[in-house]
Amino acid sequence: MTQLILFTEIENETCILLAQRINPSKNFYLKLNGPGGKAIHEKNENIDVCVIRECFEEAEIVLRNEKLLKIFEETCYSTEEWKAESCLQKEASHIVTLAIYIHPLEEPPKHTEPHNLGPWNLYKIEELLKHRNELIPILEKNIELIDIKIKTYEQDILELPINAQKLEEIKIKMGKQPQRTRETFNFFNDIELEIPEGEVPEIVDEQFPILALNFGKLSSFEIQTLIKYKKKIQELIRPLRRIEHKIQTIEKSYKGFKYLSIFDKTERKIIAQKFGENPTILELSEDNTIPHRFQNTIFEFEIHKSSTNKLTYLKLRLSKDQTQINGTTNGKQTWEFFHKNYSKLPLI
Repeated sequence: MTQLILFTEIENETCILLAQRINPSKNFYLKLNGPGGKAIHEKNENIDVCVIRECFEEAEIVLRNEKLLKIFEETCYSTEEWKAESCLQKEASHIVTLAIYIHPLEEPPKHTEPHNLGPWNLYKIEELLKHRNELIPILEKNIELIDIKIKTYEQDILELPINAQKLEEIKIKMGKQPQRTRETFNFFNDIELEIPEGEVPEIVDEQFPILALNFGKLSSFEIQTLIKYKKKIQELIRPLRRIEHKIQTIEKSYKGFKYLSIFDKTERKIIAQKFGENPTILELSEDNTIPHRFQNTIFEFEIHKSSTNKLTYLKLRLSKDQTQINGTTNGKQTWEFFHKNYSKLPLI
């Protein structure tokens, strides 16, 4: 798992680029994070390539290898595949590696994943140190380290084994950076576009992974081909994104009626707004009227499990047969039974 901190200075204050996680079905809902995500281990993707790819996908910002600096890496045993739930080795089902990178912000980000992330904004580190609980855990835990590493970035990056010409280029860029503003970041403006766009050849999909692994070594000509490739991809996915948005709207409406079916149709939207689309029995029981209402009600139920046999969801439906049951009955039980045995499982 990778996290990228894109930083700059505005009025002599260090600021970093973050967005709010707005998808309630994903971990760390409403927390702030930078570009980043999961390495594709099926393709043997390493974490360096992962952070470059994720940054391009989530903000359409191209990173330069020689400016990318890893400041933190930690591997821990976990009970979840894509979340570092630290535990003892004997309890673990996965091993998760977390990494934090920093890189100067050199172009404005684009809001490419509105279904998962809110708009990108610059936040003062000084304020984040006071309100660290707004950050996802890996950033909350390491915000002081991030602050220190940004302040020593120029020294750290110059110690990397890169050639003298690149060193001089970084010195020049770092010297100019404090005077830049958020609106002026666009490293494409520094590229001499010597060839008319119509004459730039198109690359095929198979060529992109090769170029993606060499961002720090691309020529102006190669970057021009990437820009043209990006425009082609954007044109292809634009109608798909509109369809995706419509599907998500329909899906959300569907979930509201299907997942909360133990309530009357007129109540489902109210319950979803108050407790979320997949509340637990424990959360619903905080409203005393709900367990009272379902007292002695019989539900048909299913317990859903993950591939590792971990309990994940509780599926509840009102039973058509409300005959009183005694003891354990396969597939049928009462609210009191679920509160005692499965109170923390999300309902579907």
